[in-house]
Amino acid sequence: MRLAYDLHLPPGDIEKNLPPVILLHGMLDSRKTWKFIAPKIAKQTGRKVYAVDARNHGESPWSDEFTFDILAEDLDSFLTQHNIRKATLVGHSMGGRTSLTLSLKKPERVEKLVVEDMHTKNFRPTEKSPIMHLLRILRESIESIPSDMEEDEVKQAMMQFMEPLLGRNNNSKLARVKIDMSMLPLKKHNGTYAWQTNLNALETFLTTEKIRQHVQGIYLGDALFIYGTKSFFKVDKDPRILECFPRSIKLGIEGGSHLIHFEDPKRFVYEVTNFINGCSDVKSKY
Repeated sequence: MRLAYDLHLPPGDIEKNLPPVILLHGMLDSRKTWKFIAPKIAKQTGRKVYAVDARNHGESPWSDEFTFDILAEDLDSFLTQHNIRKATLVGHSMGGRTSLTLSLKKPERVEKLVVEDMHTKNFRPTEKSPIMHLLRILRESIESIPSDMEEDEVKQAMMQFMEPLLGRNNNSKLARVKIDMSMLPLKKHNGTYAWQTNLNALETFLTTEKIRQHVQGIYLGDALFIYGTKSFFKVDKDPRILECFPRSIKLGIEGGSHLIHFEDPKRFVYEVTNFINGCSDVKSKY
């Protein structure tokens, strides 16, 4: 499978011929989420930056086969296809799980690891329910959009439709998650708007044993686990992070939820680029 991607180059006078950075988005998202982050990381690290669509997301191919192990295999294949021997991986949520999976399976492929708001444990019902709720909202919202609307109008209509639903059933966890409507992965096909996301495959993944994964192995490289203290993923409560990643650092962003790179992009870029450049002064709170 060949994954869709955007390549961001650093200014020519500072390129250092270093291992590139691979940016991996979360579930129901796409590489568009890194649109403003990627150029800054390229400039501040002097590295090429690839923002990649996972299978069943964005412009990458769809498939019924969908597990974290398969996503890690896709990532490994992407590196091979682009003649990348080793890379620094930066993954949000699902992309973070993909990144840490590859780092444990093939540590020689990973120079450094950055995981945004994701742990190593199997998912609790309280973690899956907000995602399932959002998935249902996406299904409902797309059915309400006339085909003759322009894309900007569609996204505005989506915002008006989805915002009250985010708080439905007192789902306060999901209501706290901010959504950048301009980045919604929409496409128009045969005159009808649709999501650039394989909702059926993701629903099967979330509701079956496919989502279960026994994370094992040890990655001895540098790893940064950055998370929001208000996120429904309790990264700071996962003891296995230190077991599997003995050189890891945990960094909690006070008041942050699940989308640190969207809520506080300046802080996110600062922490990630300092970590990649080897000048981070973060002290982990284990």
